[in-house]
Amino acid sequence: MTVPGIAITGMACLFPQAPGPEAFWDNVLSGVSAIGEPPADWGGDLVVDPSAESDDRLPTARGGYLGDLAEFDPLALGVMPSGLDGAEPEHALALRVGWEALADAGCDADTVDGERTEVVLGRGTYVNRGFVAFLQHTFAVEQTLRVLRTLHPEHTPQELAEIKRELKAGLPPFTPETAPGLVSSVMCGRIANRLDLMGPAFVVDAACASSLIAIDVGMSDLLAGKCDRVVAGGVQVSSSFPIQLIFARLGALSRSGQLRPFSADADGTLLGEGIGMVVLRRLRDAERDGDRIYAVIRAVGTASDGRGAGVLAPRVEGEVLAMRRAYERADVAPGTVGLVEAHGTATPVGDAAELDALTRVFGENGSTPAHCALGSVKSMIGHTIPAAGAAGIIKAALALHHRVLPPTLHCESPHPALRRSAFFLNDEPRPWVHGARSPRRAAVSAFGFGGIDAHAILEEHGGSR
Repeated sequence: MTVPGIAITGMACLFPQAPGPEAFWDNVLSGVSAIGEPPADWGGDLVVDPSAESDDRLPTARGGYLGDLAEFDPLALGVMPSGLDGAEPEHALALRVGWEALADAGCDADTVDGERTEVVLGRGTYVNRGFVAFLQHTFAVEQTLRVLRTLHPEHTPQELAEIKRELKAGLPPFTPETAPGLVSSVMCGRIANRLDLMGPAFVVDAACASSLIAIDVGMSDLLAGKCDRVVAGGVQVSSSFPIQLIFARLGALSRSGQLRPFSADADGTLLGEGIGMVVLRRLRDAERDGDRIYAVIRAVGTASDGRGAGVLAPRVEGEVLAMRRAYERADVAPGTVGLVEAHGTATPVGDAAELDALTRVFGENGSTPAHCALGSVKSMIGHTIPAAGAAGIIKAALALHHRVLPPTLHCESPHPALRRSAFFLNDEPRPWVHGARSPRRAAVSAFGFGGIDAHAILEEHGGSR
């Protein structure tokens, strides 16, 4: 059964060196690498040792950091500043980006039907800055005091109370005002509250596939008539040391400090920070109202890996199933896709599995030239985990909108498996020349830890040009 199209009528984002979609697209076309060292207050110099095998060391702290772009004017959106300091910064920044996405779609307080507008965002349950501060206020301070009591029993209760006050004074505040900012679901609730949106508002956690799962949920609700407009995407504002340590323990971080998707030299990923959101409407409604349409999402296919080699190991069969479900729902052939924005994390195992899955679905190249561009924006901004799929959707939608095949970085040594595939690593922007009868089409993949796989199919609005 073919699924009716869903229009992308607005978008907004905040990615490294890109305060919005225009800057993001300019950086993509210019091949700008936003990968760099962490901010001065991150503390990376204390925990990085490329040669160490210690459990509390990282091979690198390089990544895609927002830095000074992570700005928010609380009064502009009616938020009390006292409720932000010490809370998760993503709550405030998600509100900013959600408002910008609706504005880009031509919505304001007078034109948006709040009762029929839904907010669904992908968000991980990682320990970010706000929650780290909360843990320091509680467990860390109390553990420090217990150590002091053991090592220095001469301290009086009054002295220990003063030490406790001093320890807490050096931390971000934890107050009744900041407490809601540590609850994951409140992020979407805050957007709904400030923008007066009364449709469903919730977060989903599907690890690195979270954004595409959020978009899939939003599309399903639109098609079921549960709402008329959806703000969907993903959020990952803080690539803090605890998150980096998880990836280091899994052996996923690059030791060379370089993220090279689908390269023979790939040695791991680098984490990034960012937010991406799109505004979705039923295509027929967007066309009726004369909305600007960046691209049309034809379908999202999803699957889980089932019984693989391990709960975190990618399974080719699961990725293949997600892709095939997407093409079946969209009723289009994989061969009509001219651009694949891949998951492409640059981990050797993950990239090899993804190339295998793509080859099984798209077929081998044979003797004809490779016809489909392959890339990963992670080479430019890092792996933004739950926001990764949103970055891919925005990149693919803009590529269709502008009819340009965008480049990816670090293509000097393509993975050997590409030789027999239908894909080529695109290393420079190219006009998307298209002589086929079908519209230009792009696909976006996002695969999450734990075996959740998602594959989206987009096409240009208005047919082949």
